[in-house]
Amino acid sequence: MQQNPKKIVVAQWVRMKCTFGCGNYGEGACCPPNAPTVDECQHFLEEYGEAVLFHVEKRLGNPNKGYDWSKGINKRLMDMEREVFLAGNEKAFLLVMSPCKICKKCAKSRGECKNKERARPTPEAFAIDVFSTARQAGYPIEVLSDYTHKMNRYAILLIR
Repeated sequence: MQQNPKKIVVAQWVRMKCTFGCGNYGEGACCPPNAPTVDECQHFLEEYGEAVLFHVEKRLGNPNKGYDWSKGINKRLMDMEREVFLAGNEKAFLLVMSPCKICKKCAKSRGECKNKERARPTPEAFAIDVFSTARQAGYPIEVLSDYTHKMNRYAILLIR
């Protein structure tokens, strides 16, 4: 769904959840603390006038199957970002739906990342309140309390 980037909600609480609520904090080259500050993320989004919010839903049942599934979706989205860029949209930038899974073992820093050209952050790494943003766009989203429930995941392609 086409989305006005001005309606994308950036919030400090999201960064705090990454910092103090995520077991992967500090483990990814595209995640905090290797991500821009909340203010930098807000200013970055203000440079865009067009975005696409992608909604992907899936019922996994087994959380161990999520790795390959999300890696495949993120790869297709990154390929799409490249196509949008080559079509003349030099500002095209993707925020992937789940943490970067290009490598089995992340280098943990942007400087040592083996896939700098394709590694992308999640909306949450950019302090985006995905819950509020999805609800504003009319999409479903709930806290996933059980892996047998359907997941609603979101990615954002910033275009121009």
